[in-house]
Amino acid sequence: MSEYYNEADNMTYTPDEWAAMKQEEFDDRGRDWSRQFYLSYNIIVVAFFAIAVVAHFYTVQFKKTIRRATNEKTPLIPTNNGAPRPVSMISKALRKTTSVLIYQPPGRYAESYGTMLIIAGYLGLNILYTFVHGGASSTQIFGNRVGLVSIVNMPILFLLGSKTGLLVEWTGWSHEGYIILHKHVGRVVCITAIAHVFAYCAVIPISTRVQVNNEAIVGLIATTCFGIILATSLAPLRARLYELFLYFHVWFLVLPLPFLFFHWQRTKPYVITCAVIFAWDRFTRFKNVHHVVGVSKNLSGDTVKLCMSPKTTFSEIHWTTGQYVYISITNLAKFQYHPFTIASPPGADTLDLIIRARKGFSRTLFNHEGEHLVNVHGPYGNQHSFDGVRKVVLIAGGAGVSYTYPEAIEIVRSFEAIGDIAPEIDFLWVVPDRSFASWADLDNEKYGVNFKLWVTQEQGRPNVREYVKDSLRKAVEEYGGDKNIALAAAVCGPSAIVRETRNACSDLLWEEYNVDFHAESFGW
Repeated sequence: MSEYYNEADNMTYTPDEWAAMKQEEFDDRGRDWSRQFYLSYNIIVVAFFAIAVVAHFYTVQFKKTIRRATNEKTPLIPTNNGAPRPVSMISKALRKTTSVLIYQPPGRYAESYGTMLIIAGYLGLNILYTFVHGGASSTQIFGNRVGLVSIVNMPILFLLGSKTGLLVEWTGWSHEGYIILHKHVGRVVCITAIAHVFAYCAVIPISTRVQVNNEAIVGLIATTCFGIILATSLAPLRARLYELFLYFHVWFLVLPLPFLFFHWQRTKPYVITCAVIFAWDRFTRFKNVHHVVGVSKNLSGDTVKLCMSPKTTFSEIHWTTGQYVYISITNLAKFQYHPFTIASPPGADTLDLIIRARKGFSRTLFNHEGEHLVNVHGPYGNQHSFDGVRKVVLIAGGAGVSYTYPEAIEIVRSFEAIGDIAPEIDFLWVVPDRSFASWADLDNEKYGVNFKLWVTQEQGRPNVREYVKDSLRKAVEEYGGDKNIALAAAVCGPSAIVRETRNACSDLLWEEYNVDFHAESFGW
């Protein structure tokens, strides 16, 4: 039988001894990497958010600069005089890149390529950190590594789950964007926590562990909470028991914190960070809460219009278009807060919400028409800027008009306030029947907006993608074919309409049109 000589200790080993020694060295490297895990992972995460913040402010400033430069060369009144300006190579590259990133392929769970790229990068990073440097060299080291992955992602989970959106203003991400990332981070936290328990139980049975130390007991309790969250987050169960999901989702995420604090020494900084984020979110909510009287009125099409006075005893609610609030009506649903886009323009006498009655809270509100005491949290979110845009297309599907309708009115009003000519606005509202829109004032001359109502019972499903492209192409033709003029499309409604509008803008960007896309939507 051959032997192995080790120069480090000047000794010879049998094959079994040599293999055992090398395995121990490999395990040591795995443990060493686990100790370095925290710093490097945190640096990458902080760098990602820092880049997102810088990119947002740079993009906003870049758009303003480009639009200003473009508008100085573009007359306010469309004209066909002169040859169109060529699109620069940099603009071509940026528009084609944006076209690819915002495109959303068909599929119920498919997101835009840009979003999927971020998700793939995030998941790939966590897989890398799980298995690199001997992460799977032994069951115990694997269990240790997935436990690390779970705990370091928890502050990110709390940050993205914050209802007040602590990074909304800095990153410019929409509420829906936050929720998409929150879902995937949550899955990573829960799945790796469960894998952590199973891996350790494979080494020493759970019955033995709980008898030996308290750390195993508190860790098992915390992981049980994560398992409940993961189970209730599954789409079929979430759709059927949405209200129950909301309760479990919040409290079974907070409940593990004290148990994790005592589970292991290195979890404490992350648990404290999560607690601070949660406390700050609750404090911000408490600071921004308004107790008002609201009157709900049932409209056609299973729709509720909730009108509230923006003036309270001690303060007044101020908002901009595109912002949203969380409302709670205690006598209908305790401890529940639901997000809705504000449907009335800034400065209106009432703060209105348009709510489509489906299941749970919205259906309960529909069945209890009348006066309610409403707790309003907010408003939150950013106003999307249309400064310098020459043509705007607004698309609404059903109750999505709560965003597009006040946006259309505010765009015209804001431009008139500064003595500028407002951009041409094409407004398409897709509704199931005409009675659904009976409450809205769609007077083209009064508001200076090209309102168009599309009734699916009479006209079938609209081709939103072609409508958006035709509308924006027409504007470019009116300016002599100048693809540098600033165009914009914004949408709020069902996922199918959002996808069609998004992909229309993607098509135009690929054709080198200067189009800005914005979507407003809510969901879990």
